[in-house]
Amino acid sequence: MRHTEYGYVSPVENHCYRDLERWLECKQKRERRAKKHGAFNLHKGGDNHAKGKTL
Repeated sequence: MRHTEYGYVSPVENHCYRDLERWLECKQKRERRAKKHGAFNLHKGGDNHAKGKTL
């Protein structure tokens, strides 16, 4: 058993927690980059873009 920030865990659990922490850190980095580049900005480019298209 190893003592970690989650308490005493087995080596297998420790490996899983380490993988999850690494994945979460990368996910947060991806979200910050996407937000910085405007991927989540739905109103980017103005509202006239949708009005200008005809069917």
